[in-house]
Amino acid sequence: MATETRPASTAGGGRRNRQDEVLLAAIEIFHRKGYAAASIQDVADSVGVLKGSLYHYIDSKEDLLARIFEGSDEQSFAMMGAIENRGLTAVERLEAFSRDWSLWHLNNLERASLYFNEWRHLTGERLEQVLQKRHDYEAAVARMINDVKAEGQADPDLDARYAAFYILSAINVLSSWYRRDGPDPPEHIAQVYADMIVGMVCNSRGRKKPRKASRKKKTAA
Repeated sequence: MATETRPASTAGGGRRNRQDEVLLAAIEIFHRKGYAAASIQDVADSVGVLKGSLYHYIDSKEDLLARIFEGSDEQSFAMMGAIENRGLTAVERLEAFSRDWSLWHLNNLERASLYFNEWRHLTGERLEQVLQKRHDYEAAVARMINDVKAEGQADPDLDARYAAFYILSAINVLSSWYRRDGPDPPEHIAQVYADMIVGMVCNSRGRKKPRKASRKKKTAA
């Protein structure tokens, strides 16, 4: 997966894709300054257009943030779908997902960091959509783990929902510590994470849920 870069001007002086350019500029600025401190003027200056010209592409700063999140969701679900269509075993799907999702984070540090740190700035329907997408993704990972259990490769008592939270939490913080000038390439780190995640799922001992104490009905005196 390639790192996001700004689109270059088309050959022969053709029209540039301003929509993509605006989004990529916003990703960089929102990440560097923080969404709350950044302004539409900052984005306009980065793209090299008048502030009013940006409203040809967006409705507001929040709309711009929501569009960034929409693009992230599209990429993540497309990646999940591609893995499911490869005819892999459940364990192989889990490994491929863990590797590819880790690699996406490592190659898209700014976008990934925004998604998991700035979503609280959304409101109303935009916030509901992001939260629903997040729940859908968690459910998809839990189903993947249940498939591993169904194939007999994981403890039947392993809680797939908690395992999904554990996996996604580990991957989601990659952008908080990874540095592009670090000693190891992203492909190596992504495979290490995939190996650890598969090892965790296939070797963890599940725990049965405790029984809830039954409440005795009070009888009238």
